[in-house]
Amino acid sequence: MVTTLLSFVVLLLVLIFVHELGHFLAAKLLGVRVEKFSLGFPPKAWSKKIGETEYQLAWLPLGGYVALFGETPGEEIPVEQRQYSFSHKPLWVKAIVVVAGPLFNIIFAIFALWLVIGIAGAQHLPPVVGLISEEGPAYQAGLALGDVVTAVDEEKVRYFSDIQRLVGQGQGQPVRLTVKRGEESLTFPLTPVRRRWTNPLGDTTQSWSLGFEPLVRPFLAEVLPDKPASQAGLLAGDLILSINGLPTPDWTDVVRIISETDKVEKVDGQTIHQEPQPLELKVERAGQELSFQVTPVLDPKYEVDGSAGFTPVVGIKPRLEIIREPLGFFGSLRAGLAETWDVSRLTVMTFVRLFQAKLSVKVLGGPILIAEVAGKKAREGLVDYIWVMALISINLAIINLVPLPILDGGQLFFFLIEGIRRRPLSLKFREVCQWVGVTAIVALMILVFYNDIHRWVTRLSGPAISQVEKVE
Repeated sequence: MVTTLLSFVVLLLVLIFVHELGHFLAAKLLGVRVEKFSLGFPPKAWSKKIGETEYQLAWLPLGGYVALFGETPGEEIPVEQRQYSFSHKPLWVKAIVVVAGPLFNIIFAIFALWLVIGIAGAQHLPPVVGLISEEGPAYQAGLALGDVVTAVDEEKVRYFSDIQRLVGQGQGQPVRLTVKRGEESLTFPLTPVRRRWTNPLGDTTQSWSLGFEPLVRPFLAEVLPDKPASQAGLLAGDLILSINGLPTPDWTDVVRIISETDKVEKVDGQTIHQEPQPLELKVERAGQELSFQVTPVLDPKYEVDGSAGFTPVVGIKPRLEIIREPLGFFGSLRAGLAETWDVSRLTVMTFVRLFQAKLSVKVLGGPILIAEVAGKKAREGLVDYIWVMALISINLAIINLVPLPILDGGQLFFFLIEGIRRRPLSLKFREVCQWVGVTAIVALMILVFYNDIHRWVTRLSGPAISQVEKVE
């Protein structure tokens, strides 16, 4: 709890500081007097005036602000002071000052992702055949689980992503796959099939597939405390050999067998789960084969549409056999820029789908969800924590650019209208728009808090369970 709260406060303070620093530096650079730089909202905890600016720390870390001289429309400014007044600056100056906040959040995200990618490198799965679809070309050609792919059409591959890239470039043309099976080198001709699926935003996506996934052997990287696997005695490093006598050569087999223990029925519109039954897990530990009886528990799960449900879990995580590829200084920067672009595009498209009513508002989360995510990533390590901080910084930038009064995007929209009309908007019109903006923001905050609390209550309340009668 302490870690969650502390990581949440640090995340907010850093991102708010970066955002307001953008406004502050742009204003200073363009000759606008900054009267106050506040990190947090009142009541005031500490302040100090340096030069013309008062620097303040406040007790509520849910925001911040930069107070600019003459920013209130209609305010009487002495003639000799107008050169420092925000409202008396040209539109392009005001626009730069406003847009600098979101821009700094984007710049921060780029540098943060550059840093973590530079530390972690690009992460790849080895080119080993895992789950094979019985309807796919790989199964029909005779590939087997554990085959190591060494080349596609004579072009060598190092990572599983190389296979996907080369097959995709062929756009459905037949390929020759060279694999190593034991000491043998075998070649298989395969014709990729088109695979279509719908992503979380409702868009139909397609790719070319050979009908197999990368192998993820079910070694345990982590056994979560206070979960059934930990209570039963499983340890990190164990290799799961079978569950209830069913072999588990791939992690997908483990997930499938545990998921299939969830038996549900609908009663008067309510989802009723049967009480999970014990599973017998056979594992290999230090060359020995051991057996454990583990009874799954039903944990909350949240679908992409924001709806809540429950799924059986035992509290284990797989150890991915990751190949790390150092990208170097400029390679990490390019990767950071690409990741920033991808997340920005996804965030924008999410708002578009929400506006089109193609995505449920249940997907929106607020401070409670952010705190949970920040706490979880902080416990997983500094690299993961900085990564999620970068992603939230991008979201903060995009949200602030929404053309809604009281947000930066609303101010920019006003400046655009003024530029087209060639005269300022009336004070009354601005005041009405400000109230509309405040109402919209308050409604949005109520919605995200409701979503957060609903998820929290769902997690605490637990599923409806029917007892399974045991036959003697």
